[in-house]
Amino acid sequence: MGEGWTVNSDASLGNFVKHVGELYSKHKFVMFNWKTGRQRTDTQNAAIHVFCRLIAEALNEAGYEMVIDSKVLRSEVEVPWTQDSVKDFIWRKVQMSLYPEKQSTVKLERKEVSEVAEVITRYLGEKFNLQVSFPNKDKT
Repeated sequence: MGEGWTVNSDASLGNFVKHVGELYSKHKFVMFNWKTGRQRTDTQNAAIHVFCRLIAEALNEAGYEMVIDSKVLRSEVEVPWTQDSVKDFIWRKVQMSLYPEKQSTVKLERKEVSEVAEVITRYLGEKFNLQVSFPNKDKT
């Protein structure tokens, strides 16, 4: 049986320590996993995927296909962008250059998601004149 606990104040820390003591007294075995920092939210994760899909659509509509090098075909091949290819070859490349120790979006903190998106948005605007904004539930 699992349970989560957020410690973000002296009061919640005290409550957690008390709860741990009670758990240990009752079960004599307790295991903990923890996360530090304010990890990206599920909403941000969904927004990353929408953002990647919107970028793929914008690149394809503007005629910018992805180029892959294929040893089998012995030449470069142009293929349409997909949500997954944008995530792998654009989002992840920017993310890894900004935060080399964070290979997965799961490891990103909330502000870092915004920072990656800002770099991509700025680059696409400056280099390709594409205006793709990171999804925001507050914008209509």
